[in-house]
Parts: sequence; structure tokens; C-alpha cells
Amino acid sequence: MSNGDLFSQIIQEYRPDPNILAKKRQTILKDLGDKLGAPVVAYIANTTHPISSMMLPDVDPVMDLVTVASRNSKKVYLILESLGGDGNVAEKLLGIFKENFTESFNVIVPNIAKSSGTMLSIGADKIIMGISSELGPIDPQIPLILPTGQPNYIPAKSIIGTLTKIKEEIEKNEKLATVYYPVLQQIRPETTKYCEDTIAFSRSFAQRWLKKGAMKGKSEDNIKKTADELTIGNRFNMHGSVINYQDAKNFLDLNVEFWDQADERWQLLWNYYLRVKALFRINQTVAKLFETTETSVTMNIQTIPMQGNQPVK
Repeated sequence: MSNGDLFSQIIQEYRPDPNILAKKRQTILKDLGDKLGAPVVAYIANTTHPISSMMLPDVDPVMDLVTVASRNSKKVYLILESLGGDGNVAEKLLGIFKENFTESFNVIVPNIAKSSGTMLSIGADKIIMGISSELGPIDPQIPLILPTGQPNYIPAKSIIGTLTKIKEEIEKNEKLATVYYPVLQQIRPETTKYCEDTIAFSRSFAQRWLKKGAMKGKSEDNIKKTADELTIGNRFNMHGSVINYQDAKNFLDLNVEFWDQADERWQLLWNYYLRVKALFRINQTVAKLFETTETSVTMNIQTIPMQGNQPVK
């Protein structure tokens, strides 16, 4: 059977008992762990679910992963999928993993680990990536409320950069002050300070955890350069910019290992990953999966679609 048929086959398998299929995923985790010589656990967000971001309630099920995996090992591999979320949660999870797995904490990215997912990854001793894997910038995003009441997320560095540009133009031509006045009225002073604080947090986070993790042993100058590239750099200037294996290893100087598609470890990983995606396809209330060789925990969140501007009753 070709790789292109695998996902369809897995979908069909999900028609019977989900518990049996969870056991299949757990068996694959064990097989992969046997090849790696350490336990493998999974923390995977359903990126198509509207509430899949990294958040504080994730800590409790992650603690279960850690409890199971740390029974007989001081090494662990974490399969991670995330579009991002709360950077403070990423820092808390890093502390938990590093405290329990003192020999090595490694992150495997089968597909996407963006924003706070990248923050969690760069604190690892090693990041394992393949041809489909991507990290992303960790520049903070600020929610600005639209007239509709919905948040519109804007990069903090864009807000600060806009204010800096306006200031420079007014200094060159004072008459422009009246032109920019309506724009400046829309930006509250505390928003500017909040932007500065969040950028400072992201840079500090990157420098501290790169030093302990994916850039351990590298020079302070190199660590600072990578931290700046991830937070305020120009090469990956959009929050959704793709940082692939080559970028992560050669440009950012991270400790990255590449698994090609012929690698038996990647084949096991991809088989497992497609089975998780099949779970999300079949049960669309599942926002996240937390899994070890012994346990499978899903975070189920039912969302109610809004009908136009009518309130939900």
C-alpha cells in the first residue's frame, strides 16, 4: 500500500472501537520509543479546532504524561503539534519537562510547532524535524478589539514600528502631526507599554531557554542573534513565516536533527501522526490529545456556531 493510501485506511479503521485504535497509537509510541531508547509522549493540538491554543488547562494532562514517562527514564521525546498560545504556559511546561528529564528533553515536530509551540521547542535539548516540519517566529501578538467586538491580533513589533516611523516623520515635518493625530488617538498609551513588555518577555524567554536548550554551549552573541531573529528579526518578518529544518539548523544555529522519509523512525512517527489526525477528523470536538504508551486523554470542547449577529440562546 502506498503512503498516499495510508490516511484513507486509517480513517476506515476509526469506524469501530476508538479504544482499540488508541491502543494502536500507543503501540506505535512504544515502538518508536524502543528505537530511540527513551519514552515518547504526545501533546498534539487539533489545529482545525477553534479552541486549540496552548493554555493553562493543558498543564494537568501534560503532568500525567510526565508522571508516566519519568517512572524509569530521565530522557524523553515529546511529539508536539501547536499553532501557539500562551507563552507563559510554554515556559511552565519547559520547567516541568526539564526538571523531570535531567538527561535530555527532546521535541519531535512532525508538522507544525508555531509561536508558543516554537517557544517550547527551543527549550529542548534537541529538535527533530522532517520535510513537513516547521517552526515559526515568537514575536508577540496583541489583540486589538474591532468595532464588532472581535479581537484582531496585530504583531507588537508592528505597533511599535508604526509609532517609531510616525515620530521620525513628524520630527522631519511638524505639519504631519495633524495628519497623524487621528491615528495616534486610536492607540492607548498602555497598549504601547504592553507591546514593549511583551517583546521584552519574548526576547528574554528566547535567550534564557536557548542557552539551556537548543543552543546549549553556543556563544552569548550567537544566542542573542537567534533570539533577536525569532522576536524582532526581518528574515522571518511575518508571524506565520515558515522556519524549516534548513533555516532552524543553518540560519538560527539550533540543535536540530533531520529524519528523512525513508527513516524507519520517521515512518513510525508519520503513521502515528496520521492516526491522530484521523481521530480529529472523526471526532471534531477533540481540541487536543495527550498520549503515552499507557494513557490517552483528549480535551473535548464543543463549540456553537453563531448565526449571523443573533445571540446564542
